[in-house]
Amino acid sequence: MKKIIITGGSGFLGTQITQRLLELEGYEIVVMDIVPPREKNEHTTFFKKDLLEPFDYEKDYELLKNPYAVIHLSGKSINGRFTEKHKRLICDTRVLASQHLVELLSREEYKPESLVAASAVGYYGNQPGEILVESSDRKNYYFLSDVVEAWEEENLRAQQQGVNVTCIRNGHIIGRGGILTEVAKSFRFGIGGILGTGKEHLPWIDVRDLVELYIKAMEMSDAPSIINGVNNQNLTQKQFSQAIGEVKKTKLYLPVPRWVLSLKYAEFGREMLVDQNVQSELLEKVKFIPKHSSISDVIRYYLKE
Repeated sequence: MKKIIITGGSGFLGTQITQRLLELEGYEIVVMDIVPPREKNEHTTFFKKDLLEPFDYEKDYELLKNPYAVIHLSGKSINGRFTEKHKRLICDTRVLASQHLVELLSREEYKPESLVAASAVGYYGNQPGEILVESSDRKNYYFLSDVVEAWEEENLRAQQQGVNVTCIRNGHIIGRGGILTEVAKSFRFGIGGILGTGKEHLPWIDVRDLVELYIKAMEMSDAPSIINGVNNQNLTQKQFSQAIGEVKKTKLYLPVPRWVLSLKYAEFGREMLVDQNVQSELLEKVKFIPKHSSISDVIRYYLKE
């Protein structure tokens, strides 16, 4: 049995990666989180840990020894008004937490063969009119891009210890929960909203595909250091809203301009409308082909189930 440690394993993505690994068999899962996993299984154990605090080097963490791989997903949700407190938690639960984790993994008895770490397409900043791939520079960026750069830097430090590291820059993850649930619940009485001008690109991926990408990267000894976790299908804010509206039987769409979002979410309102046409040049390298590429079909699947 291969031991897989999943930080943030009780969350939205971590829960589904755990379920998929158990279906594939041959894995034992250690969920490292501050809350226990939603489902119990004989091949799943729970290690309670707040990664904002460093590991105690005087202690012997038997449960964490000799992992085959670590999937690092922990991090405070970015959703919500960008107060200074919220921004600090967004940053620290990614950057400081990764620093503490990599320090543990640098010790021989805790060193995995691979570390697959969550990242985000927010790295690229606001670049309307550009096609953005893994090698693209970040431009016109705000707070979240700075966080992503520092976050990846901490995780990639594990390469110095001989660990294979892959940072997956997640697009907007579409599944039962997350952004889809948040946006869909605002569609009522035949009325829906379209954020911004509606022309801003919204990179996305079905959570079922993203789970497979993480597992693919985990099992490869030569996976790229950076992979865009997107499905290479163009999508705009308007198309996203209209796909929800098809299911919700929406008759009228109202624009939600940036200033309205900024009133409610402060700086996050600006981050919500970055225009990013993100593609991946490296999915072929990891032999990964997304199966769920129709936004209409994906949204219908999750909202009607």
